[in-house]
Amino acid sequence: MKKRILVLEFHQETNTFNPVVTQLQDFNSGLAPESEEAFESHMSIRSALRGAADALRQIDAELIPTVFLFGTSGGRVADEVLRYLLQRMTEYAENNQFDGIYASLHGATCSETEDDACGVLLAQLRKLAGDKPIAASFDLHANVTEKMLKNADVVCGYQTYPHRDHYETGYRAGSLLAKLLSGEKLHLATASIPMLIPPAGYDSDNGPFSELLNLGKNLVEQGKLMDFTVFPVQPWLDISELASRVITIARNSDCAIESADLLAKGLADIRDAVQPDLLTVDEIIDIAEANDTGKPVILSEFADSPNGGCAGDSPAVALRLKERGSSLRAALFVRDPEAVEYAFRLGVGGTGFFSVGAKITPNTPGPLLAEGKVCSLHDGQFIYEGPASRGGQGNIGRSAVVRFGKIDILLCSLTSNSGDPQNFRHFGIEPSLYDLIVVKANTSFRLPYGKISPLIYSADTFGAGAANLKKLYWSKLPDGLYPFVDDIVPTESKIY
Repeated sequence: MKKRILVLEFHQETNTFNPVVTQLQDFNSGLAPESEEAFESHMSIRSALRGAADALRQIDAELIPTVFLFGTSGGRVADEVLRYLLQRMTEYAENNQFDGIYASLHGATCSETEDDACGVLLAQLRKLAGDKPIAASFDLHANVTEKMLKNADVVCGYQTYPHRDHYETGYRAGSLLAKLLSGEKLHLATASIPMLIPPAGYDSDNGPFSELLNLGKNLVEQGKLMDFTVFPVQPWLDISELASRVITIARNSDCAIESADLLAKGLADIRDAVQPDLLTVDEIIDIAEANDTGKPVILSEFADSPNGGCAGDSPAVALRLKERGSSLRAALFVRDPEAVEYAFRLGVGGTGFFSVGAKITPNTPGPLLAEGKVCSLHDGQFIYEGPASRGGQGNIGRSAVVRFGKIDILLCSLTSNSGDPQNFRHFGIEPSLYDLIVVKANTSFRLPYGKISPLIYSADTFGAGAANLKKLYWSKLPDGLYPFVDDIVPTESKIY
């Protein structure tokens, strides 16, 4: 008989320093979460869901689509979203015969009252599934908790950053689920590392983090492991259970434990080496003003990165350009629904006195107060050029391009994948034609923007995604985490 698998998705990266609550309508770009369209939207791109589906279909499994909630990074998720998901998954499980569950999760998701929303979900799924296997795929920045580990049989995370292996990660999780369904025994080992590192400081293609991932891949190639993931946790979570983690999966429990210990030590050892090099905004403006290469200077303002869960409402760079009287032709985006509506009232070609930004995130510098001319108005819909999420739907809501002297600001009502150049290009801002482009992203932007210019610099600005974690106002953070202490020791790995 065919194996029947419940499949679901709950994907949102939370930044608890962003005060904007993520509502149900903020998921799925307007698609109903239980619609065929929502499921097919994932099947049409190289998503984790499609990867898992392809792996499970190789054993002729029947997929039972349930609830699909895919949202961009942001503030805490409304409690009603989590309640809806738990209730509907209970009803799906009670009304369908099934042999296993696959869940596409982010893993760093907090609701208004639950700091471990994915753990709560997995605990409910375990209650519904009994001893039937549960496999979950995660973002590389997941905060993998004890509750998640106790309730999932398979935990797989991305092995790339910038992320481009969504499909492959889902396929790995689906393949391991298929092995469990066939009766094969797997051993999952894990070790936690008490450290937080800003994502702007590392990537999977170069440097010490890449070398660590290659070590894990070699263990798989040698047959010691079936799978592994290194999880350098999303650091902007002010919660009491927070740490980086490694996961190993093997047929032999000793191999799983030894490999987890090795990878955990490797991650702890590179903690200083993966800190980003930061420049002040003035230093980057100086570089741009002296630049004669014909290529734009790209300023990464990851402290306000929507990809990291920030609101995207900082006008800090525009403020400094105005204060200096710089002649640079520059572009950036700022989330400010009020300014967008003002632009719509003025109409294309209209001019008016704008107040831009600093309306959402506490302590953000601004607003920018200046006269601007409305260049264009938009509904905010666009298609990602990739490589991450290539062909997927982006949406920044009602939006307007407003020119303030030589500074073009894309005012938006929502935020989307800010590391994708179509976040500018679709709205008439061609990055290659500017002197300075402000990209509010950590590392994801480097692949596409690296083709535009090699002149990429990280700015030390304030925001909910600041790389200097000591600048943020913490209240729940557990003791003993790097960088708040220097000396750290990973926990001894154990089998779940």
